[in-house]
Amino acid sequence: MKPIRIGEILMEQGVLNERQVQHILRVQKSVNRPFGDLAERLYGIDARVVEDAWVEQYVRFTGEVDLEEIEVDKTCLRLINRRQAWQFHLAPVFRDQDHLALTTTTEALVRAVNFASRTFNEPVYFMIARKEQLHEFLMKHYPVPDFIAEFAENFLVARSGTRADPRGS
Repeated sequence: MKPIRIGEILMEQGVLNERQVQHILRVQKSVNRPFGDLAERLYGIDARVVEDAWVEQYVRFTGEVDLEEIEVDKTCLRLINRRQAWQFHLAPVFRDQDHLALTTTTEALVRAVNFASRTFNEPVYFMIARKEQLHEFLMKHYPVPDFIAEFAENFLVARSGTRADPRGS
């Protein structure tokens, strides 16, 4: 599979042009910094735009899962509490070999990654689910009153700003 590069995504979005991407790549070879960091420093690209490109890159690479097809390990579900599940729109669903599999949405990916890096003392990977399906999953495994679920979703939208789902769903 051909890797999907952030520079290509930023060009598709009209944020950078080919010359700028090539310049960043040349600089990157000499300073060994992440592409997005250099795009911010060299061309003043907003960090949120770079973050959104990273989310899109991740989603394009991993695709989307159907939570109904996943065999959930209930011991993994107990690794977080109800508040954390809804606050970060995240659920640990199973372990395979040496990794903990977590599911989240496109909109919540950045917050979920930040939370997971501070919370789990083991390697993790993320599976992206549709927002509606994750909502149902969380209601089943971490039930809360509807008004709390709605508040958590509205909070997520407010925190993520203009982050859009790259798949348009």
